[in-house]
Amino acid sequence: MPSKCHPSFILPGFLKKKCVNPIQSTITASDGEYLMKISIGTPPVDAFVILDTGSDLTWIQCEPCVECFEQFTPIFNPKNSSSYKTVSCDTKLCQEIWSPCNNNTCNYEVTYADDSATLGELSVETFRFASTSGKYVSIPKIPFGCGHNNSVFSNTISGLIGLVTSALVTMRLSGPGVVSTSLIARQSYYFLTLESISIGNKILPFRSSKSSSNTQGNIFIDSGTLLTVFPNEFYSNLEKTLMASIHAARKQDPAEFFNVCYASKNDIINAPKIVAHFTNADVELSPVNVFTQVDEGLICLTMVPDEGTATFGNLAQANFLIGYDLAAKQVSFLPMDCTKH
Repeated sequence: MPSKCHPSFILPGFLKKKCVNPIQSTITASDGEYLMKISIGTPPVDAFVILDTGSDLTWIQCEPCVECFEQFTPIFNPKNSSSYKTVSCDTKLCQEIWSPCNNNTCNYEVTYADDSATLGELSVETFRFASTSGKYVSIPKIPFGCGHNNSVFSNTISGLIGLVTSALVTMRLSGPGVVSTSLIARQSYYFLTLESISIGNKILPFRSSKSSSNTQGNIFIDSGTLLTVFPNEFYSNLEKTLMASIHAARKQDPAEFFNVCYASKNDIINAPKIVAHFTNADVELSPVNVFTQVDEGLICLTMVPDEGTATFGNLAQANFLIGYDLAAKQVSFLPMDCTKH
């Protein structure tokens, strides 16, 4: 899992307890991430944060910087906020994370799967959110990481909001076109059960690299991971089957990151029908879910091999309205053209 922090101090749990008006915010896609606008501190300073269902820590880039990435909005300076406070070493909050203390200040450190990282002080601060009432909701003393050493992040963001099993929003979807599958919570993360992937009329049974049988909760659904990750053996079968079905010119990825790429003048490729078969839910993946433009005239497969945790990434979730019904323990998918909404 990406984070080294205990889920008891994540942001969503505080929101769930302290919010009367449901929080509502416009979500913006940027560099393969989903961004939400919030404000932090007193007086409030705007910040754009990644929404990540695969992380349990909320953090914001802070002054003074040891190593910071460039960002469009001003970097949050806790010295300018009257509501900012660091968490001391003797608190229960600090004792629940797996990082040492320094000068009676509780530290945190998180390294993600793509080697991006954040390091700083565990603190509490007032966060402000838009709500369904049209008014802003301010919530004091929310625990978060004040990051002074942050690397390999886009300049469009200021930080990240971790949304594990105490999710920020619970939404139930129903109606024509909606399919639902069981949501399995494990170690504070969301998992689904993927039974197979079909490519045209060929069905590839899915087996997690950590089990010889099709166990429940064998794939992690994560809005903060760009690509879909499969175990090496399954990925190899998928790649061979897909390549045999696509009659287009193969092309090498100049960055040597993607395994399968094709030349495409209009960023479209004639691919067979691809369906992810979850328990009780068949989710048809469109070409934009399966291929992405990485350069002019070059599109690449958004699925990669790795022997870590199998992951259903955010490109595979594009153009779906996805509802997390925590009470019913279900995830629902509704296909839609998000460019029209």
